[in-house]
Amino acid sequence: MPDIEITEECRALIASVIEPPTGWRLPNGNWRTEIDAATWQWLQRLRRQGESISDCIIRMVIISLHKRGLQ
Repeated sequence: MPDIEITEECRALIASVIEPPTGWRLPNGNWRTEIDAATWQWLQRLRRQGESISDCIIRMVIISLHKRGLQ
């Protein structure tokens, strides 16, 4: 399983809609967490040039919430 580094803000946004991802806090304040290979491939397809994984995840969560009417 690949592991990714996400920002505290990204983890907090994820935690606001689902169970926060497991992982461990890094000295720089970010989080290291494991994701499955399918999710990694999906994020790579959606990721814009120069966009961090955290920014991509944040964008996807916001789009998802918007599509659901911010429920």
